[in-house]
Amino acid sequence: MGTNRLERLSASVRTLRSQRAIVTKESEPSNESEPPDSFPVASTTVPTVTTGTRASVVPRSGIETTIVGGTLLAVAGVLATRLGYVPMWDGYEYASAINRAAAGGIRLEDLRLAGHASQAYAALVIAAQAVAPGHSWPIVAVNALLLLITVAGVWRLSTLVFPAPDFSVERSLVTGAVAAQPALLAAVVQPGLDLPVVPAFVWTAVFLLGGRWAWAALTGLALTFTKETGVLLYAVLAAAIIIWRPRIALGVPGARTQAARRVMVLALPGVVFALYLLYRARSAPAGEPVVWNAGTAMIGQSLMRQLLVPRVDRYVATSLALMFVLNFAWIATLGTAAGGLAAARRIEWGRPRSNRVARAFAGEAGFIVLVLLGTTLALSRFATYANARYVLVVAPVLSLLLCAALRAARAPRLARRFVLGLYALVSLASTVRTIDPVSRALFGTFAFGERDLLQLTSITHECCARGRDQLGYNLEFTTLAALMDDALAATEAGDSTLIVLPDSTNWHTIPLLDPRTSRRTVDSTTAVVPLVVEADSASLYRAARPTGVYLALPNGPAERGLTLLASSFVIGPERRFTRGPYRLSAYRLTPRMD
Repeated sequence: MGTNRLERLSASVRTLRSQRAIVTKESEPSNESEPPDSFPVASTTVPTVTTGTRASVVPRSGIETTIVGGTLLAVAGVLATRLGYVPMWDGYEYASAINRAAAGGIRLEDLRLAGHASQAYAALVIAAQAVAPGHSWPIVAVNALLLLITVAGVWRLSTLVFPAPDFSVERSLVTGAVAAQPALLAAVVQPGLDLPVVPAFVWTAVFLLGGRWAWAALTGLALTFTKETGVLLYAVLAAAIIIWRPRIALGVPGARTQAARRVMVLALPGVVFALYLLYRARSAPAGEPVVWNAGTAMIGQSLMRQLLVPRVDRYVATSLALMFVLNFAWIATLGTAAGGLAAARRIEWGRPRSNRVARAFAGEAGFIVLVLLGTTLALSRFATYANARYVLVVAPVLSLLLCAALRAARAPRLARRFVLGLYALVSLASTVRTIDPVSRALFGTFAFGERDLLQLTSITHECCARGRDQLGYNLEFTTLAALMDDALAATEAGDSTLIVLPDSTNWHTIPLLDPRTSRRTVDSTTAVVPLVVEADSASLYRAARPTGVYLALPNGPAERGLTLLASSFVIGPERRFTRGPYRLSAYRLTPRMD
């Protein structure tokens, strides 16, 4: 009898230990607690040791649909005012590559946009561009679709981190704050590879948290073959899920085979990319790097050295500022830090260290913390330009952590919603106006008519005067493009016109002109190629064209340009072109022949 009782007790202990190994949600809502106006739309799948997933239902209330839908309508209204934007700077580099591929038929090498491993995004956007070659709207349409996919992914991720019904408003405000991110919206109209990285990143995190390993590998492949940084970001996500739930990823006795299969599936994107690099090493044209590195040579170190060797310099400082300060990100940063401190004060420090750490990272927010730490490290390792688009993936992670921090600090419901709503509101306002006082103080500003824009080059002192692509931190740079078109049309600029710009501002700024309207275009089939030079070298070209025009771009040393031009050209009277509070000056140039 005693032996049987002992065996039953041992069996009960083993059962309890097995149950403790299964991951459960912190506060899974029951059907009875669902609000009357809500309905189940999301199956929250949570990984377990043995089966890999467990399903639960997360309701979406009507208020969530209203808040997210209202934010998307506001975002659509803002973007609609920029549909006439013609890409310039790096945006033109990508737009022209996409147009060439769409017009001439897709070849394998065309999928490497601007020298990047961008096959996943390139195949999609080139196919869309084939509908209307020579126009910018197909690219904007694809990017807008990717924005919607990102928003859907952020909401889905928020249901995994905050599944409780009383967090429905908080989930929608987090989602709205991401949808209204100024740099994200700027990337919708300015072609590039950093926007498509975001939805792949977010959905990979969703699938990893939900235990959808094959889907995570599939979106991981899209992430990896959109831009090279996607490889690092996928590695961060995979490492985070392994560290956060090692028994799920690596298995326990009795489930090693299934865990091994999962690890093999998760390793697939990395293996495929490694094979791609081997192929590139053997097939890349002479002089072309195996991995794109044109924007990471600021400090004369190899990519591998920059990745592996710690350093603290102005490039790291700028990257961190772009992630955690720019466009009111400091609100989320301070809120997250405060919540973390509040949570740390409640930890039972008398327990063993391993138990304290495990307790702190037990919830899904622990996974998000690991993702933020890894993403910050990955994106701040390389010395590159101060382009806000390079760190777009941080925005959804930081927004989620702000909400998690408010919960950890046990902030009242009204306080949580006020902070999250304020963050979403100022983010939306910042899409069309530089109003963040902290960013203005940190980076400095320069005048653009009656408005001020941020000088993101002020810390690194990099190229591009006061900024070219660096101005893509919100949508105000599109007004500069519109004013240039107004000035070019008014002066009837063409292939017989010498176009002069301030120093360090001429990078695909005016690459092609429509011969009928004299406005910039991406349609190379009918366009003329103007002669565009900078003020410091304009004297060498004074006899190349019978007439010229100087556009005093505010993001360059416009006054210095006038001084340089005075010795070689007769400078006509100033002509001002305005759009609302923004202003651009243009001057007719007549070559001096003496």
